[in-house]
Amino acid sequence: MNSTKITPDWIRHRKNSGEKIAALTVVDYPTAKIVDEAGLPLLLVGDSLGMVVLGYENTTKVSLDDMLHHVRAVARAKVKALVVADMPYGWNRNPNQALYCAQKLCDAGAEAVKVEGGTEIAATVELLLAKGIQVMGHIGLMPQFLGETPRYRKQGLREEEKKKIIDDALFLSKAGVFSIVLEAVEDQLAEEITKRVEVPTIGIGSGKFCDGQIRVFHDLMGLFPWFRPKFVQPKLNLALLIKEAATAYKKEVQEAT
Repeated sequence: MNSTKITPDWIRHRKNSGEKIAALTVVDYPTAKIVDEAGLPLLLVGDSLGMVVLGYENTTKVSLDDMLHHVRAVARAKVKALVVADMPYGWNRNPNQALYCAQKLCDAGAEAVKVEGGTEIAATVELLLAKGIQVMGHIGLMPQFLGETPRYRKQGLREEEKKKIIDDALFLSKAGVFSIVLEAVEDQLAEEITKRVEVPTIGIGSGKFCDGQIRVFHDLMGLFPWFRPKFVQPKLNLALLIKEAATAYKKEVQEAT
């Protein structure tokens, strides 16, 4: 269990420390309490909640109100981990709208925001940082940029794509983000970026060479059996355990005399 409150600077200083960062998504009070007690230093209220909690087809359906509802729930847990919130779809394009969104998320209890995009949202990133809002970058596969029918595939396989991802990473690092999520980036490219940037890289489907890893809680715990990313190795099968418990309860009620 963490003995002191984790800050963005704590995460930043894990770079080249030899200590990998283990992060998970969280969407509610009890989950936040439990994984915080396990000592995870970084909890993300991710827009993946749209699919694994709200039943949307993808993350583009998640609203700011959806995010605020879940950020408040996680914030009530008063965790020692750093609480980061995803900026939902559509809010990162206009700098002033992004600032409004980020301030609302921070007012709800987030201590930093994660924003998808690199050089194409430079003005947004720079404004947030200038206003004192801590920013986690997110590049590589960016679901919010894929449209309403996204195609998920490995990023950085083509030369022009590789150059774009490197440029994005270098921009974000120089701009002052405290970490960068690399999603579905080709493993060797993720390794190269990790060596070149001055802040920790946190991978999801990007190989083992990043400074840390993040997983969706429901994927890791086997709580969303209808879809599982290929790179995830579940630690539990909670869906089966819940089904078995519910079946036993039903039998108990029906057989009661």
